Amino acid sequence: MKKEIGAPDVSFQDDGPCAYFDDARKASLEYCVADRECTDNFHVFLAQGYRRLGSIFYRNICDGCVACRPLRIIAGNFVPSRSQRRTLRANEDLRIGILSSPSVTPEKVQLYTKYLRAKHGEKKTGEVRAIETLMTLHCGYAHAIEMDYTLDGRLIGVGIVDTGRDSLSSNYFYYDTDFLERRLGVFSILSEISLARSLKKRYYYLGFYIEETQKMSYKKHFRPNQILEEGDWKDFLR
Repeated sequence: MKKEIGAPDVSFQDDGPCAYFDDARKASLEYCVADRECTDNFHVFLAQGYRRLGSIFYRNICDGCVACRPLRIIAGNFVPSRSQRRTLRANEDLRIGILSSPSVTPEKVQLYTKYLRAKHGEKKTGEVRAIETLMTLHCGYAHAIEMDYTLDGRLIGVGIVDTGRDSLSSNYFYYDTDFLERRLGVFSILSEISLARSLKKRYYYLGFYIEETQKMSYKKHFRPNQILEEGDWKDFLR
């Protein structure tokens, strides 16, 4: 019997310490190893709160905790704030290259390693581990897009964006921490929203929103937006 799209065979479930809170709460993740049919219908999974890592789709199914809530933007309705418009102006000198076939290069490995050490304190991150992680981020999904941000020919940021039939999903962004004043993380989101609009995608998915965690709560500033609660998308902050 052909399985229904949107209700895949769950390959496995994993339980462990929550990566976002240090109060001993447990996290449960549901994983699906995506086949061709699932990959071609990724928009269905995005609408159900799934994310992608390599060729695996996953979502939170934590018992008794709903702190991690998927957030999306209707691309055509987005209006940048005054602060976001300043960020756009501050980065007008950047060039953005869009690649339909993401790739891992020595330059990207060096940039990613520097980013991890500066932003996440991972002082011992070596090239082998960086390459393994980047291969998972850049590869494993046939409909991924890479966005390369360069300044005077120097690569200072790389974004991986997953495409669905009616949507774009922000997967990962890493950048040169020598340019913190440019707010490249914010600029990358604004650029991805612009790409979604140019590709006539209805939705732009920004991953999990967590109010109690500063690294995840900033997403509420991209408005108007919606969050997924109890299986339904609801207007959140306008």
